Amino acid sequence: MITYAVPVTSKRTGKYIGVVGIDATLDEIENFLKKHQWGSVYSFLINSNSGVIFHPKLKPSTKLLEDPIYIPISGLEQDNGSPAEFSDIERAMINGETGVKFIEKARDGKARTYFYASIMNKKYSFAFSLASEDMEFRRSQEPSDRSNINDSYYNLLKMYASPLLKKELPGVYERIDVRENEERYPGLRITYNHSTIFLPPQSHCDPIRYSYNDSLAEKTLEAHLWINGIEEDKGCDIMQRQMYNKGVRADVLITYPIEKIWRERAFESIDQIKWTNVGLRSGVFRTYPGHRSTRNYDPTQRPWYKRTSSAPHKTSVSTPYMDSAGVGKVNTISQAVFEGMTPKTTEECIANPKMGGCPCEVDNDCYIKRCYMSEAGGPNSKGRRCATERVEAVTGLDILYDDFQNKTLHSMQASDFRKSCGQMYNCPNGKPGCTTRCYLFDYSANLVMDPDFLTANALDKSQYESVTLGRKEGEVMKHLVYNHKFFKRKESQDFQGSCSITPAQPKVTLEGLPQKPEDNDDYYRNRGKIPNFHNDFGCIQDVVSYSADDSALGPSKMITGNVSGPCMSGFYYVKALPKTNLYLLVIEDWMAMKQSLFYNFNCNITRSVVNSGAYLIINGTCAHKYTSKKTLRELQKCPHLSDVPLKCGFNGAGRLDTSVILNFQLAIMCLSLWLLNSFELKKCTP
Repeated sequence: MITYAVPVTSKRTGKYIGVVGIDATLDEIENFLKKHQWGSVYSFLINSNSGVIFHPKLKPSTKLLEDPIYIPISGLEQDNGSPAEFSDIERAMINGETGVKFIEKARDGKARTYFYASIMNKKYSFAFSLASEDMEFRRSQEPSDRSNINDSYYNLLKMYASPLLKKELPGVYERIDVRENEERYPGLRITYNHSTIFLPPQSHCDPIRYSYNDSLAEKTLEAHLWINGIEEDKGCDIMQRQMYNKGVRADVLITYPIEKIWRERAFESIDQIKWTNVGLRSGVFRTYPGHRSTRNYDPTQRPWYKRTSSAPHKTSVSTPYMDSAGVGKVNTISQAVFEGMTPKTTEECIANPKMGGCPCEVDNDCYIKRCYMSEAGGPNSKGRRCATERVEAVTGLDILYDDFQNKTLHSMQASDFRKSCGQMYNCPNGKPGCTTRCYLFDYSANLVMDPDFLTANALDKSQYESVTLGRKEGEVMKHLVYNHKFFKRKESQDFQGSCSITPAQPKVTLEGLPQKPEDNDDYYRNRGKIPNFHNDFGCIQDVVSYSADDSALGPSKMITGNVSGPCMSGFYYVKALPKTNLYLLVIEDWMAMKQSLFYNFNCNITRSVVNSGAYLIINGTCAHKYTSKKTLRELQKCPHLSDVPLKCGFNGAGRLDTSVILNFQLAIMCLSLWLLNSFELKKCTP
């Protein structure tokens, strides 16, 4: 939280009495600022010293382990001082000014306009950053014809059987056909007849009231009546305040038709699809089969949503992770849903032919690389045109990881059945022991498919979640970074990092731990006054990351090479998978290097050099001295230190005052002696 406090003085005597203050949780501030966003709009809040209180690039307040270190806004909005124009914005915000400034090329490469103003008597300043495509604000509208749209159901299925809903919505629970402990969903409560709707905190006019409201039946009834009602949607207008943001019900209604497609689809791997869902930028989340989500679940903050939004023209596949609903180890395959765009005028398209709404023939004719034909009818159906750059939603499906890998490997069998993935054969020198290793990795060099993931203990997330290519195949990663320039290395400092007191160890059992949404919500409500033990603590970290550069693939769209190092040897191929965020790595004649020592130190070093991740800066203070480079302070990367003027004063006393103080001290001494030696107080007379 942050506290805003002012001193209180007496109007009669002029003397200082105390302090009055207001505490506001960062969670409240984050919810408020995130509500007023669309497209690629984002907002941030800073204090009078340029320290960032909220920014989408920072960790959410719920994940902070210590009081946050407020880093300067320039560290998030500039890269080595570029764009220089942002320095003018920072200076104006520190001075408490209100204004607007356009930057032709912001840090993310987009043309952006910053709107900023101060609050609380210049103590804080906030800003909204709008890309050019965000200047035209458009909100989903409710369908005028709702004859083919039936009721949608809130995700708290259990509550439909409560006395309140049985009375207010008779027969609905039976119609939903809620099932418990299905073979495919052990321990869960689901419905195959319907998808369910979840409305996260950000979609509510009062997110804090929603988060701390434990009356689940009342919450379910209110949500059900609203999403299926016909009352005029007035949103969170102060004079006519309702419960949900304007447009929330529209998003529920326009996504209803997809439910029928989800129910009736049929394909080979349908049994391995656990969840299918769509998350909209408003926060509305529709999922099938219908089931419960955790109380503070926000689809727009999930990795699959962010990953897809950052490269919306590609199908995105996640790294394996444990499903939050408790069905096991899954991958999420997702795609962006673009906001439709009305046709632009001929003059606009001549000036900017690739913008949303302009005519196109193929995807490459558009900035966003998505050329489509609208089925909406009317003026929107006039030929193929470019989609807008704004992502309206992300739709995805969760598939069990084991099935995903088996299907993928099966499709990559060699046509002559020689040197297929996982196959053992003789090495080129005639000796046995060689194999073909196949991997899928993403734009950030995180492994999406690894042969070892199949046998990894599901309770040991470190063996399959966020495992990097450098950690598994250091020699190949080293070639891709330094020889082919395929991966670009980036280093930064995280002043709000998380470190561990002892090395992380895998869980032995999940017994007693919350595993499904209902468990998590109950734990959140009933965890009590004694906090859980945490192995983590806040620290300053050095963050190393990599990003792929497709131009390095060259005309052949493939990188090949031969490696031989302390870990392994083999011949590798790297190729991008079209229209996805994935790259395929195949290593033929892969052979592990045997060492006479019990531990291969050289192999460990090779992998560490090209591994990404966050690392504790030893003695990580801004005054720490390094022999090979400048300190963080000398590099001007340290957060701003506030110079607080302290009022200096002293107490003076005359001769009479001194005697009073002396007598008081002697009295205290006598009282101490009396307590220790059981003397009578009257015998001690100062």
